[in-house]
Amino acid sequence: MSQFDLSSLDWMLLGWRPYQWVLGKSMETGGDLRAELGPIPARVPGSVQQALLDAGVIADWHVGVNSRACEWIEHRQWDFSAVLPAGTVPTGERVVLCARGLDYSGWVLVDAKKVARFEGALIPHRFDLTRELTDAKEHLLSIVFDEPPREQGQLGYTSRSRYFKPRYPYSWDWCPRVVPVGVWDSLSLEWGASVCVELASLRTTLAEGNRTGRVRLMLEVDALPAERGAIGTFTAVVKDGAREIGRGSTAGRAGRFGLVLDGLSVDPWWPNGHGQAKTYTLEVEGRVGDGTWRQTRTIGFKRIEWRPCDGAPADAEPWICVVNGKPIFLQGVNWVPPRVCYHDSTEAEYRRLIELYREMGCTLLRVWGGGILEKDVFYRLCDEAGLMVWQEFPLSSSGVDNWPPEDLEVIERLASICSSHIHRRGHHVSLLLWCGGNELLGGGPEGFGQDGVPVGYDHPCVAAMRNLVEREDPARRFLPTSASGPWEWGSADKFGTGLLHDVHGPWGFGQGANNMDEWREYWAKDDALFRSETGMPGAHSLEMMKRYAGDAELWPPTGEYWLHTASWWRQWDRLKDRSAGLSSEEALAEYVRVTQAEQAEAYEVAASACKARFPRCGGFLIWMGHDCFPCPANNSVIDFERQPKPAYFALKKVFTSQP
Repeated sequence: MSQFDLSSLDWMLLGWRPYQWVLGKSMETGGDLRAELGPIPARVPGSVQQALLDAGVIADWHVGVNSRACEWIEHRQWDFSAVLPAGTVPTGERVVLCARGLDYSGWVLVDAKKVARFEGALIPHRFDLTRELTDAKEHLLSIVFDEPPREQGQLGYTSRSRYFKPRYPYSWDWCPRVVPVGVWDSLSLEWGASVCVELASLRTTLAEGNRTGRVRLMLEVDALPAERGAIGTFTAVVKDGAREIGRGSTAGRAGRFGLVLDGLSVDPWWPNGHGQAKTYTLEVEGRVGDGTWRQTRTIGFKRIEWRPCDGAPADAEPWICVVNGKPIFLQGVNWVPPRVCYHDSTEAEYRRLIELYREMGCTLLRVWGGGILEKDVFYRLCDEAGLMVWQEFPLSSSGVDNWPPEDLEVIERLASICSSHIHRRGHHVSLLLWCGGNELLGGGPEGFGQDGVPVGYDHPCVAAMRNLVEREDPARRFLPTSASGPWEWGSADKFGTGLLHDVHGPWGFGQGANNMDEWREYWAKDDALFRSETGMPGAHSLEMMKRYAGDAELWPPTGEYWLHTASWWRQWDRLKDRSAGLSSEEALAEYVRVTQAEQAEAYEVAASACKARFPRCGGFLIWMGHDCFPCPANNSVIDFERQPKPAYFALKKVFTSQP
């Protein structure tokens, strides 16, 4: 074995006032300095918040306004520690701690001694612990997290983005402030060949005719045993189940070298509803000295072209997606992580949501720039389900200004994160395109660009991301932002002008349509080439209202419970007359019934209108698919308990119909 999964250890959590642990964990301190909290059991991966909730230290932040009472967690330093049993790591080997998601910054300690510093939630970290762990003795491994940075929530200044810690848990219009701390992806110790060989790149292509595929992979070797002639041998095998359909071998010295398997007889991978999402298994094995390195990947073969929409302006980008020679209407949802604390999302949660979207008839999920680089399990499930993925890099609008940063040092930091995204997720057949971020546009008090106009490819930050994609994943499309084109919003006064390419909005009544009749008229006149965000708020169920309100008043929707997370989506001014003469219980039930019915009808109208215009319109996505927090009202069609709202079934009817 050349890898040890650290999630199998018994982890304990300690909460320290800032830097008290430096003396409290020191072997040389004579005083009795103890942590303020703990030790309490913890999971890895896992968040501090979930460990504290499980131990009864904090109240459930999903209930009422309890999240306010959890914000003190941001102002401590948190120590995840576990005993590594003697003999876990072999002697005489190079040993590396591989951490694929540490959120956000801190220190690695072995036996209370600092051995490494880390920073950055969206990049993997590797720490050489050979000197500390290869003596066959028991050791205490600790990861101490610093206070999280003061990142911006929904409102702020995009041009001042510096940290690229996922922003939505700092509060958005659909979740409160619950800033997670902890380990959010896998944590392991690796040694032997595992630490000197890396699968640096893996891409598949499908030839014309959809019957022949190619696999191209790049290996990176950073050290080879001199006594073996500094040469490693590597073999790649493609299998369809147990049947081998292709094999290739190569040998190489330290550095990068490639391997190509060509002329493979394959079936194409099709999006959901258009054929089988056929996948294959790639097994790569390397022999390096006395060690063996192995990697397994799920792969598929598809061919993507982009064509102009019928009747599109000459300067418009192409918005008809052609998969394996077939034009396909892109329909689906905007995706956010399953939980506010993404560290604690389980494979079962991902599987439930992906299955719901597959059954709904979706072909595309947009992973928005205020979230995370989605976990590999999300991509694997999308591969299996035939759901294509629009993955954004970690930039998002901020309301006050929405302009990407221009500082060279920040752009270089962001580029390194984007490169890591491409490296870690670029092999997935479900990945459709990369995008610079969400709603990056001009205007604002700093006077950057033209108000209402999306950023273009010439912005230095966008140009750096585009150049990176062209260099590292050239077969995939890159978009500067979403929305993109000459105008950001789906404004009714722009119909007929040729300015609506990929647009966002509206999100409910009052943005070009004040009632359902005007909503129908709006969509009947729409001529946008693509709709990557459209919303309509609807309440979750009455039962969930009562379950998650806690002691807060549920009616009317003007109190602190509603303002805490759903202030944008209450529609109270428009609907309050409906409650006249009703008891609070009756009024709340009527509110749920009316908003759910309106949401279902509105989404069906909008999706049907766009799909009926195909190929003059290339696609339609709603904001948003599911809740990561139990908002009493929101634009989602799947609630926090993974139960579909009526709008889910209205969209399913449209999405499963032929265009």
